[in-house]
Amino acid sequence: MTAPWFVPVGERPGGRIRLYTFPNAGSGPASLTDLAERFPGEVGVWSVNLPGRQARLAEPPIEDLDALVDDLARDLLATAREPYALFGYCSGALLAYLVCRRLTELAPASVPSTSPESGGRWPERLLVGSFAAPDVTLLLRRLPSLPSWLFWDQLIELGGVPAEVAEREVLRPILEPALRADFGMLARYRHRPGPPLPVPVTVLYGSRDGSMSRGGLLGWRRQSVSRPSMRELDASHWLAEETPDLLATVIAEEIGCVSVTA
Repeated sequence: MTAPWFVPVGERPGGRIRLYTFPNAGSGPASLTDLAERFPGEVGVWSVNLPGRQARLAEPPIEDLDALVDDLARDLLATAREPYALFGYCSGALLAYLVCRRLTELAPASVPSTSPESGGRWPERLLVGSFAAPDVTLLLRRLPSLPSWLFWDQLIELGGVPAEVAEREVLRPILEPALRADFGMLARYRHRPGPPLPVPVTVLYGSRDGSMSRGGLLGWRRQSVSRPSMRELDASHWLAEETPDLLATVIAEEIGCVSVTA
């Protein structure tokens, strides 16, 4: 039996909207479980479920980005039967963006809808966390080809994994194949210009994230017909690990499930 592409990590019975999450490189659904628990009852949280990690650890990681994007988009069009949004975290933001773009290509006549019965539509919103616009983001082209010891040295030095992952050396042999595959897809990515998305975009970033430039974040303005919502959080790069309550609240505000505070 084929494993599902998306699995629940914080599903609520009777939730008004579903949030599909795309974790950072090498991570699986469980990495955002703590964040999922912080959302209000109106939000059901699901995660992309990629091979090579957690429940799908025995499967080889995927290395073909275009094929993966197409599979994920087609699965969402077939299974998303309620209002939904996409949230991509760190490098997962690129995957979420590409899936969102593919969704608008596969369903060009679709419009966002609040009807639970309507399927085959675009997401209500695309949210991206700790990632620069796809046409200007700096990609680590050489990282995936480095020997293991140097791969980890570079990854840790660049802040490419959360601190708790970097500190647990015993997990490195388990995590490395998925990390290499994910960073390999990023390294081979070449941006293909296209029309702005007909989906509103929210850009989430940490005020103390030294890896993000203002220009890189504002570059998301080129990717949507709507002016992006820029939301700064009191955190470094790792928003979900450092400020899960605040991140969940801000995302809930952006998808209309919490009143925006003054």
